[in-house]
Amino acid sequence: MNKQQRQAFLGVLISSALVLSFVGMLAAVVMPSLKVFAVCAAVSYVADLLLHSARSTTLDRLRDSRFGLTIRFIIRQFLLLGLCGAMADIDSFVIQMTAVGLLLLFALQLAYGALLKHVRKKRQELPFTTRGLDMESLGIRRMPHPFLMDKHVRKTLHLDVPLFAGALGTMATDNWRYVTYGGILSVSAAYLALLVLLPGARNALILPSTDEALDELNEQLAHYRPQVALYFTFAAISKDFMYQVNMWLESLESMDLRPIIVLRERATLRYLDATSVPVICVPKAEYLARVEMPELRVCLYPGNAGKNVHMLQRHDVKHVFIGHGDSDKAASSNRVSKVFDEIWVAGRAGRDRYERIKHAVRPEQIVEVGRPQLMTVNRWTGSVEHDTPTVIYAPTWEGWTDDACYTSVIPAGEKLIRELLSYKRPLRIIYKPHPLTGSRSPVAAAAHRRVIALLQEDNARRFGRKVLDSKTAARKLARIDKKLEQLQERGVRSKFPDLTEEERTVRIRKLREQAGALYWESLPQDAHHVVTERIPSLYDCFNHSDLLIGDMSSVVSDFVASRKPYAIFNLEGLPDDQFRNEQRTAYASYLLDTDCNGLETALDAMFSLDQDVMAPYREQLKEYLLGTDNPPSAYRFTKAANDLYRRGLRDFPLEYPERPEPPQQEYARQDYAQQAYPQQAAVQPEQPQFRQPHQPA
Repeated sequence: MNKQQRQAFLGVLISSALVLSFVGMLAAVVMPSLKVFAVCAAVSYVADLLLHSARSTTLDRLRDSRFGLTIRFIIRQFLLLGLCGAMADIDSFVIQMTAVGLLLLFALQLAYGALLKHVRKKRQELPFTTRGLDMESLGIRRMPHPFLMDKHVRKTLHLDVPLFAGALGTMATDNWRYVTYGGILSVSAAYLALLVLLPGARNALILPSTDEALDELNEQLAHYRPQVALYFTFAAISKDFMYQVNMWLESLESMDLRPIIVLRERATLRYLDATSVPVICVPKAEYLARVEMPELRVCLYPGNAGKNVHMLQRHDVKHVFIGHGDSDKAASSNRVSKVFDEIWVAGRAGRDRYERIKHAVRPEQIVEVGRPQLMTVNRWTGSVEHDTPTVIYAPTWEGWTDDACYTSVIPAGEKLIRELLSYKRPLRIIYKPHPLTGSRSPVAAAAHRRVIALLQEDNARRFGRKVLDSKTAARKLARIDKKLEQLQERGVRSKFPDLTEEERTVRIRKLREQAGALYWESLPQDAHHVVTERIPSLYDCFNHSDLLIGDMSSVVSDFVASRKPYAIFNLEGLPDDQFRNEQRTAYASYLLDTDCNGLETALDAMFSLDQDVMAPYREQLKEYLLGTDNPPSAYRFTKAANDLYRRGLRDFPLEYPERPEPPQQEYARQDYAQQAYPQQAAVQPEQPQFRQPHQPA
């Protein structure tokens, strides 16, 4: 039984004990039996604490079954009153004290929760949230201490324990002091908690007016003078979507222009990675319209969303769709992109995707800038680079509907892993699924869990508990994770309140580099890896692998930068020639069907360069998908932004004297030092002549 299965089994076991404890309390009221009731009540409290401390998914099922935390406490309190009535007279002292104590406690808990809700609601009425801008002059106070806010419902509900124990003690001994002192202790603790909360809540409610806040924001922006913005909004707020923004942060930071990030949902700010770029989050369109950025001439969009229109209406800004990865999915050549002034793609393949859609965009709208994120991907040496050959399986997710299901996890994931585990030579497997895998489809979620279980079972079989035990590297990794969590906290929770965003970003990235190196030491060298967190990164996994198996997604396009062998699932069962013609990323790939036919050929190519008939095609495909290596994509990305900014200035000159324009960037390599770079739309590289790859006879 693997770790995940043990956790699930433990959750079911604890929840069963919880439910049975309530049944036992009900039976004890009917009997009546004070001892049985006391034991069952104690079990219910302990089971509740264990479920919450383990963050068991069973809690969600209990809540969905109308047996959530608050309901459980109310039922337990009513059962206590029922037991008092069954064992004493209805007008006895113990019933009266218990009832009065529970009512007073309920009133104080209600007041505590209502005050916190009011504070949060008022803070949400602030027109914006920022990071990296000095807004101290607004005098916005911090929220109350996290201990008073985090999980406050659970904390205040447990204040009934002294009263509960006192009532049971009085019934057992007929001594009025137990219920009296227990009630006083419970009510006093709740009253004290409310008193402690009040000063912090009062300070948190001292807020500037909307006009004052927006005026100060505009003053800070006038001082910073942003020239290029990255704009992001998404209806489904989740950390799993923030990779679309986070992948562009370092590219923004390296620009000649002054960048700013504009978000629309407050929750997205929590999941935005550390960056030295200033950030503003403006939820309401009416407030965004009042944000003044007179020098802004370029706005970059990593995603297509309805709220993009609130920024697109700025007529003096050039709007650019940069996407979040090039692939052959429909989203990578959407007709909606016609609303943008330019579409930046990695290479000629991106241009061709749009040109295949008639009347979608004009050719001059498309600019090839490469993929700056791929600068860290190591190039293939022509042979297996690791002691144990490593295969990375990186499937995409199931998509928004079953009609466009691109993932191989459902039809072939489990079979692929079994084939790799039973291969004639030992292999190390890295499983790196899309962050959203299983988020929509229960079938995909189940297949995803089966894949993980197979890898964990094989690790346990080969290494025993060694693979699960905490080694020195694993302990260091845990310490780094804790330090990262502390560095990412801001406001009253922060242990580093005096750090600037630049200093915080440098520390976080340095720690992540250390964590990435330590990660590979935390397991035995030949152990399989299930990578579902941000460390190690996808590109780090590329550098530790010799062969990729994936689906039609931008992951495959990015992997082509390494020139290593790769295989793609042909899930629709199309003829090979037709599939390669329709999906250009498959041009240099080995193809697998849902029965994993073709896997042997791909593995042979990994082991022997002589068997790798696709090697020359991958070199050709790399330039087609991602552009040339010289000049580097970081240079082309920055140059495209500079050129578009100058066009924006020509079309909409500043209304006041401007500072010098960004300098023309000079590329350092000798073969490019003396030549000028024309507009990319005017001169395009020739499209490769795609012959259909074939196996030699």
